[in-house]
Amino acid sequence: MSKTYKGGILLIIAGVFLLLNQLGVIPGQAFLFLLALGFIATYALLGGRKEYGNVGFLIPGTVLLSIAVFAAASGRPGYQELNPAYFFLGLSISFLAVFLVHTFWFTNKDHGERFWPIYPAAGLLVLAGIISFSISGQWFEYLNLINYLWIIALIAVGIWMIVVSIKRNKKA
Repeated sequence: MSKTYKGGILLIIAGVFLLLNQLGVIPGQAFLFLLALGFIATYALLGGRKEYGNVGFLIPGTVLLSIAVFAAASGRPGYQELNPAYFFLGLSISFLAVFLVHTFWFTNKDHGERFWPIYPAAGLLVLAGIISFSISGQWFEYLNLINYLWIIALIAVGIWMIVVSIKRNKKA
């Protein structure tokens, strides 16, 4: 089967799911799960790790799955309101999954192409931690510490960039 043929089938399936959602046959949360699984299935159907470009289907699949899980957990009747930090934790896990399932295995790619999902995963994890601290009331105790950590992180990244630049110039 050609990619065009597979793409046509996927568009028809997506259109049918969207129509069923608009008609109220498929409720919102189930639609999110179906859409996420559709993207993940498309990733697998098109060959998964066989081509680096297939990651374009895995990313929305894992992100939508994370959103669907959070929506399903938030919508449970009689359940306490979920900490919003869990939303960002789920998004962080979705990018970590993209790294573990796909980009990590491409050893012929450079560092940026292999390890890029780690950066949004780390940023979203930090954001989840900040939100969690702010909700728990411990935020003000750690606010001064966070100010210094950002400064230290900027200096550390600057030093790292200079060291890498010097090493590259010595090799050339």
